[in-house]
Formats: sequence, C-alpha cells, structure tokens
Amino acid sequence: MLFNLQVLRGISALGVVFYHTAFLLPGDWHTEFFGVPTFFVISGFIMCFITRESADQFLKMRLVRIVPMYWLCTFALVFLMFRFAVLKPSTWLTAPAWRPDEPIWMYVGRSLLFLPSEKFPTLGVGWTLNFEMYFYVVFAIALWINVRVAPLIVAAFLVAVFYSDGTVCTLFVCHYYSHGYIHFFLGGIGVYYAWKFVAPYMPKIATIVVAGLIIAICYGSQFLQPWWGQAIEPHLGWWWQVGPPVVIVAAALFAETCGGVVRWKPLLLVGDASYAIYLTHTILFEVLRLAQRYVAFPNPNESVGIMLAYVIAALVLGVAVHLYVEKPMLRYIRARVARRDMVPAIAPQQAEAQPAA
Repeated sequence: MLFNLQVLRGISALGVVFYHTAFLLPGDWHTEFFGVPTFFVISGFIMCFITRESADQFLKMRLVRIVPMYWLCTFALVFLMFRFAVLKPSTWLTAPAWRPDEPIWMYVGRSLLFLPSEKFPTLGVGWTLNFEMYFYVVFAIALWINVRVAPLIVAAFLVAVFYSDGTVCTLFVCHYYSHGYIHFFLGGIGVYYAWKFVAPYMPKIATIVVAGLIIAICYGSQFLQPWWGQAIEPHLGWWWQVGPPVVIVAAALFAETCGGVVRWKPLLLVGDASYAIYLTHTILFEVLRLAQRYVAFPNPNESVGIMLAYVIAALVLGVAVHLYVEKPMLRYIRARVARRDMVPAIAPQQAEAQPAA
C-alpha cells in the first residue's frame, strides 16, 4: 500500500463532501480542495503502478472494485426517491417530473452502464465514474496490446481524442471524452514515470520538507482563491489545468519514497473508506434535505457548525458503510470470482489424475 496516497484519497473525498455543502469560504470562494482532480491523478498513477509486471484480469478487478458499490448506492437513491413504488413496473415506465424526456428505466439504466450523456447520472457523483470507466477500458485495451508500454499507448490515445474532437471526429462521444478532467489521468501517468525514474535519486530530508511545503501551499491556497474549475478553462494553459493536483500527488509519492510516510490509522481508515464516503454523502444530504420538511434546521452553507456537522455525518456514514457493507461485499465477490477462475485450471488436472489412479 502507498500510505500517502490513501491519505490523499481521504482528503479528496472530504473535499468533495465540503464542496457539496455549498459552504463559501471568506471572500465567497467555493472549492472542493482538488477532490475529483486528485482522485483522477491518483487513478492515472495507480493503474500504471499495479500493472507494472502483470495485467491479469485488470478490467475484471476494476469492475469488481467500482461497480457493486456504485450500483448499490444508485438503487438506494432510487428507493429513497420512489419508496416502494419502485416495485411497480409502471414506475419504471414513467418519466419523472424533474426529467420528463426519458422514463425511469432509461435514466437509471444509462447511469448503471456508465454511458456518456449530457445529463448527470442518477447518483450525481457518477459522472466522474463514467470517466473512470472510460479510462479503465482504454487501459485494458492498451495492456492487451503491450503491457510494458501500455501507459504510453493510453496517453497517446487520450491526446488523440482531445485533438480529434470537433475536427476529425464530430460525434458526441468524442466531445464527451475530451472533457478537461481527462487531463488529470494524463497527469497521473506522467507522475508515474517521474516517480519511477527520479524518486530513487532524490535527497531524503530535503524532499520530505519540500514536499510537505508544496502540499501545504496547494491546499492552503484554497482558503484564498480556489483553483477549482480551472481545469476546464483552456486559455489558462496546461499548468493551470492540471498542475496543482499533479504536484500534490507527486509530492506525496516522493515524500513516501524518501521515508516521509503517514501511517496514522484514522487517516488511513478515511482513505480506505473514501469511495464509500464519495458515493454515500449525496444520499445522506438528500435525506437531510427531505428531513427539513419536518424539522427546521439551517442549511450547511449558512453556518460553520452545520457545515461541519454535515461533513462529520458524511464521514461517519461513509466509514460505517465501508466497514460493514463495502468490505464484506468485496470479500464475498472476490472469493466467488477467485473460485470460478480456479475451476477451469483444476478440472483438467483432476481429469488427468483419475486414469492414473
């Protein structure tokens, strides 16, 4: 485990939670503390890292990690919206008032299949998972072509899609997958090669100190003027599009390589639970919004105390879901997948052994 990246995952998840409280920092600044961009940079790095020597079952393992929790949380939200009416076929054939142009089955089905669309998925944060799945599929194809240079193949393909959008390719899918946030996957691939070739030669103490300062400056800057949103402003240039989250992830990795490792278990637990926090917090916020119909309490953007209460509640819920739902579910699914994959390998051996007996 790369401990520092786990900590960054936790910080990123809480940054997204803070963003969705709609709380404004002094000066009316609104920020997510590089939450989604950092997730994407880490994803770009990790996909390179875990496939360095072997790419066996890469896509299957990614699907196992991402899909079950996402589907479970999506259905939880659908149940929250429609209650027991979800059991009626007529509900799925009806277009909801807030999305009158498509029936529920199409709305939810498109979300569950990660299909590109101008509309947000049923579970709003799923828009980022649409890009994650795109990245995983491209990476899997690149691994099939050549494991050793797969990251470079992926980078070349993503850049080609960027430059083809609106010129060679005028299809919506090309435009969709040219979203500015895709740059952060490229940033993660770049971090991997920088870490692979440069990290072993970095001076240890100086690297840890400089890395810590860089991370503190990047996050601290968000209390002055956030850089959120600049990833989709082309006139700001490549650095302002991708730079800060890439620097944060690179600094954390270089620091860990040089011995600056964060091993505090509560922070690592938040990192482990980051996916559950990310998926469940908007459901929690929807429940709290519905509760305001019956019990009057301030919105989280109106009070520091209420905002902190929302963030803490999302943290507690996410950790609980991680420990008591996500982990047991993943253990069960992975065990089933492992047993199924073993059957073809064991059966021929047993068939050959029987005649000898």
